[in-house]
Amino acid sequence: MLTHKNHKDSSQNLSINEKLVLLRKKMKEFKIDAFLVPHNDIYFNEITAPYFNRLEWITGFTGSAGFAIIFERSAVIFTDGRYSIQIQKEVNQSYFKIENIIKNSPFSWLNENIKKNITVGFDPWLHSVKEVETQRNTLEKFITLKEVKNLIDQVWLVKPSENLAKPFLRPSKLSGKNSSEKIKKIREQLNLNIGDGFVITCPDSICWLTNMRGYDVPNSPLMNGYAIVQYDHVCIYSTKETYRDNPIELRKNVRLKYFSDFFSDIKKLTKVLFEPATTPFILKKKIAIAGIKSERVSNPISLLNAIKNPTELKGSIRSHEKDGIALLRFISWFKRIKINQLDEISLVTKLEKIRKLEPSFYYNSFDTISAAGSNGAITHYRVSLKSNKQITNSDLILVDSGGQYLEGTTDVTRTLIKGKPLSEQKFLYTKVLQGLICLSKLRWPAGLTGKELDPLARYHLWEYSLDYDHGTGHGVGVFSNVHQGPQGITKLNIVPLKPGMILSIEPGIYLEGKLGIRLENLVYVKKHKKDTRQKKEFLEFETLTLVPFEKNLIESKLLSKDELNWINSYHQNIYKKLSPFIVASEKSWLRKACKKL
Repeated sequence: MLTHKNHKDSSQNLSINEKLVLLRKKMKEFKIDAFLVPHNDIYFNEITAPYFNRLEWITGFTGSAGFAIIFERSAVIFTDGRYSIQIQKEVNQSYFKIENIIKNSPFSWLNENIKKNITVGFDPWLHSVKEVETQRNTLEKFITLKEVKNLIDQVWLVKPSENLAKPFLRPSKLSGKNSSEKIKKIREQLNLNIGDGFVITCPDSICWLTNMRGYDVPNSPLMNGYAIVQYDHVCIYSTKETYRDNPIELRKNVRLKYFSDFFSDIKKLTKVLFEPATTPFILKKKIAIAGIKSERVSNPISLLNAIKNPTELKGSIRSHEKDGIALLRFISWFKRIKINQLDEISLVTKLEKIRKLEPSFYYNSFDTISAAGSNGAITHYRVSLKSNKQITNSDLILVDSGGQYLEGTTDVTRTLIKGKPLSEQKFLYTKVLQGLICLSKLRWPAGLTGKELDPLARYHLWEYSLDYDHGTGHGVGVFSNVHQGPQGITKLNIVPLKPGMILSIEPGIYLEGKLGIRLENLVYVKKHKKDTRQKKEFLEFETLTLVPFEKNLIESKLLSKDELNWINSYHQNIYKKLSPFIVASEKSWLRKACKKL
């Protein structure tokens, strides 16, 4: 899945130029020459609520990864390859120079392009301890970083409201472990003593630890807030006014208080533990000013959260069965409906309507990508009334979607076609499919990382000088973030893959102005049970996603016998798993869709 945001800007209806003028006036007032605008919010969420979308407000860019530097007379914006086409369509290049953040990070760019004394302002709530300290050590001496209150907040006069609904409990029968067990585990891993406090600023970590969920993050059932983990309890701090002077007990060991109590409670601690990579710089500064002893640690919750327990895996399996039923109904509808009734928006609407028939479905796990023909080449395409394309028989249709079910989180991509495919379309589709199969059937020695597996999914494309400019796979939560690390299958990820981790496998190919193909399944890592001659531990993937591939696009003669066997076995498993839950007409369609190649 490749995420983006979908909402309207409820601002003063100012042009980008007018916004830049206002911001630059503030920069002059604060005596800074440049201002940093990251995408993230104070919780370091990937997908941010409209209230925190400062980067979008000042640039017009709606992607989920970006960073801008605003100067007195110029500006530059950075994003990764997933958004290379989208950013050119959304951002006015007469105001912003566009840079690839992987090839040239914002701070490297500053070092290369600034050759005079300059003061760069930044909001210490939006930049981590690690980031600020690293850059202060690596930036040229004439580039000075200066903490300022967020200048965009001072000129963005009509901001959306911060919608913070009341959180809800997640029972142990769905989480697999109660909050007391989890708190004990963190206490043991961090050696917390009475009087110590471990600060967490990431909503997914807080919600996992306390078995809570909320409504504060778009498409993710999470509650925004900070937390302090002490010896035998957790206190969460929310900016919701309801909790001002009115703390509540969520569980016997979990309390919820107003955010203003956060720093006053920190001052009561004898030692504060924090993770530098996800803790705002301002927190470290306030701890130092208060003279409290501190310790830098890695967040142990990240890995504990990534390795799903048997209950969580069971829930994820069930959620994929439910999602598989929704997708088979959607694809069969797509195949039988008249072509003149189809456009990109109608696909988005119909798929969500079908998913909503399942009582345990909450909402989409991200905004559905429905891209026809050339729009599919925009990796993170987002359909609008203006861009909405009518479907034609010859178009490849890329549909990337997912759901948040009470039991788990799903994410699936299928590329479809209504009519008869061209030979090039079949060739490219099959090459992408071979990459997915290669990883799906792979067995590897324990200890390997996603970085080491990533090239295998690209091999069949590389043979023809083709590639895709995004990772092969990301970690996935359980009724949580659809993008959830630390694991991933990318050129950079060095986290060893472990049993219980859920990941996506999603190779693709994109030809600008022509087409896009992406195929995505979710899988989980498990131990290979058979003994090896060397008595070494080997791992493999078990596929969660239960959605047939578009057989009209598969060029069987390009596939090996093993690859054909894998596809046929996969399709047989889909029919076996889903047929007990569907009616006769649906069984008939699914039987045909899963027929042996």
